[in-house]
Amino acid sequence: MSALKKYPLLVAALGVCGMVALGESWCIFDRVRAARDAATTFEKKKAELHAMVGLMPAPKREVATAIEADLARAQRALDAMQAELKGRGPAAERLRTAKPPAARTDAYFDLAAFVEKTRELAKAAEVDVKPEAARFGFSLYANEGPKAERIAPVFHQRLIAQYLVESLIEAKPRSLLSIKREPTLTKGERDKRDAALAAIAAGAPPPPPDATPTELPEGDADAPDFFAIDPRASARVPGYLDATAFKLTFVGQTTALRAFLNKLASFELPVLVREVEVMPATSAEIAIEAPPPGDDSPTVANSSGAPSVVLNAEPAASAPKPAAPKAPGAAPIVAKPWCKFTVTVEYIELVPPVGAVAEVAADPAKPTT
Repeated sequence: MSALKKYPLLVAALGVCGMVALGESWCIFDRVRAARDAATTFEKKKAELHAMVGLMPAPKREVATAIEADLARAQRALDAMQAELKGRGPAAERLRTAKPPAARTDAYFDLAAFVEKTRELAKAAEVDVKPEAARFGFSLYANEGPKAERIAPVFHQRLIAQYLVESLIEAKPRSLLSIKREPTLTKGERDKRDAALAAIAAGAPPPPPDATPTELPEGDADAPDFFAIDPRASARVPGYLDATAFKLTFVGQTTALRAFLNKLASFELPVLVREVEVMPATSAEIAIEAPPPGDDSPTVANSSGAPSVVLNAEPAASAPKPAAPKAPGAAPIVAKPWCKFTVTVEYIELVPPVGAVAEVAADPAKPTT
């Protein structure tokens, strides 16, 4: 204590020197640690540089410019494909702008109007509509509309079916035998289906048939509206492409099939033909029922036979002449038989990316690609 009292300045100086020494020691430690971290970072960067040297192509400015140009070309090609998959013409515009009915009653009258209009169109084109095709794939809703959660998907299918059936009637077949479609799925059911398909692709066993509910329990499970497309023949890719399948069965000649396929090939709607089956038509499928009494609609002659090509046909005169007996050589050379065609098609839709779905949910006014 006496030393402290005797030499207070010396004690203070020693204290200051000690504090300075401690500070310098901390600074030296911090510098050593920073130098060690910098050395570690340097070694990592050097290893990355050696790895980049072996890259093909080398990371140069010219290569970066070429990659940017390739990316721009790929984006333009993607935009063009997306535009093609949206379709064009009145059918695509109707599919883009039509709003689903708001209630079951509205949906019922929408389907009823579609059926009535299509029947009149077939009658005007002299196309026979068999009882199995009388509702054009929507016999399940002959008496009531779909439930609320299925109004939108059923309406969407109705618009696609309208384009397909009108295109087929325009091709002039002899008769429509049946129009079938895939059962509609709600969003939750679609997610379950996609998860099941992804699991099957990964090697998991397929789920039981009743694992994914459809619109079948809503009415008669034996309704003739539905069919299931073979997943191996479908263009559906979970997360990327969705598809809605239809199966149209009709009787006609190859000219009708060719006209129908050419119409679909115009790609007014993104419809892909997945399968075409050809079988000889039976007499019951060829026959056209006689119109009810009082019906002035024209009938098709020779319902049980096949049309033929005759070489010695003469042009009609201005005045009717009595029919002359045909010579033995007037027999048809090539008979054109009636065939039963079954065409399976899929309507293709791009599944928007998850980010685009989130943006639309946040801003419904923002369009998606």
